[in-house]
Amino acid sequence: MEIMKTKNISTKTLLLYNLSQNEIENPKVILKDFCLHNYLPAHLEQLKYWRNLLLSNKTYSRRNCPSDLFLQYRMTIKLLEAAWLLREKGRLNNFNPDESEKALREEFLSKEQQEFKFYPTVLSVEEIWNPGILFSKLFKQYKLTDYRRILQYWMSEALSPFCSDELLMKAEIIIVYENLQKLYEASWLVYERDNRTKEIQN
Repeated sequence: MEIMKTKNISTKTLLLYNLSQNEIENPKVILKDFCLHNYLPAHLEQLKYWRNLLLSNKTYSRRNCPSDLFLQYRMTIKLLEAAWLLREKGRLNNFNPDESEKALREEFLSKEQQEFKFYPTVLSVEEIWNPGILFSKLFKQYKLTDYRRILQYWMSEALSPFCSDELLMKAEIIIVYENLQKLYEASWLVYERDNRTKEIQN
């Protein structure tokens, strides 16, 4: 199984995943499901609303609550786990042009931005060029288990009908929120590029 070549993952560790065996072997399936569920701006808007609930210490009050926020939580957790698996590969094999040609890179990205309906706004040029860089960066400050713990707490706080006496650290909320923004954008970019590659091949 190619996805596991760089690191052996124990059965005990696998039990911690929210992914099926097929999703573990093919983590890009998670990216596809995420992108097919809604457009990138809608995902980012929902994430921002979630962040604002935490910063304002307000409770969830949107129509159809709480199922849509819980779904966003589940998709984000699975997206993080998929990013962690893709990060283990070091680079994303489907998109690896010659980075030594800076002018060519700029021309490629400019053309791509015109062709894609939604394009990253918070990723760096290097992260846009190779989203695998972002997937690696995500887990330098926080481990995968940290994200699970933080997001589970975020969800419980946002859905609780009572204001919590425990103050969430504003700095941590902002850092994690910005990381998730980048995760969403990088995932969308990988999905769009995969689709474009398939169109060219067909």
